[in-house]
Amino acid sequence: MPLMSIIGCMEYEKEIAGILAEDKTIDAIIVVSDSRSEELVTDLEQMGVKPKVLFPDTLPPGLKKSKSFNVLVTLQDDNVYRSAQHLKNETCEKIKFYGPVSNGVLMFSASCREVFKNEGIDFHDSKFLFELLPAENGTKYLKEKIDECLSGSDKKKVPHKDVRSTEMEDSYRGCYNRLKEMILTPKAN
Repeated sequence: MPLMSIIGCMEYEKEIAGILAEDKTIDAIIVVSDSRSEELVTDLEQMGVKPKVLFPDTLPPGLKKSKSFNVLVTLQDDNVYRSAQHLKNETCEKIKFYGPVSNGVLMFSASCREVFKNEGIDFHDSKFLFELLPAENGTKYLKEKIDECLSGSDKKKVPHKDVRSTEMEDSYRGCYNRLKEMILTPKAN
């Protein structure tokens, strides 16, 4: 079974942790170690999941061809939101790095859809599956988050310690499950 990579906005680390903790088919959750990963690791551990924490350059080769289903998670730093152009550049670099070593990439960030749509970026012709939050889920909460992320709002700097959006989590659970099903379908590999 293969590897799914999740590239997420640190704003949604609680939703990411919730979705991953409930999926008992995952053999290993690998969190990319950096300054943004500590809270995600803590949340996963509090939910009874012990993730492996690795640096990007220490990822074991062959995860994509593993016999078990693994999920790798990396979070975007607040610095990527300096401008839409910087967000696009940094996100594309992460996709180009993690995409080839993965069977599929899930973008856990509402702002990326808007930036990719506006810039005409499309990874759907890549050799890995690619999933973004569907546009039809553009609720008020999501629109506020997009504006907040791209504007560098002071509200964004305040950690949302105990806030989990069930609306966001439900939207991403659907995306996560859809990508997982495509990855686990033999013809997708």
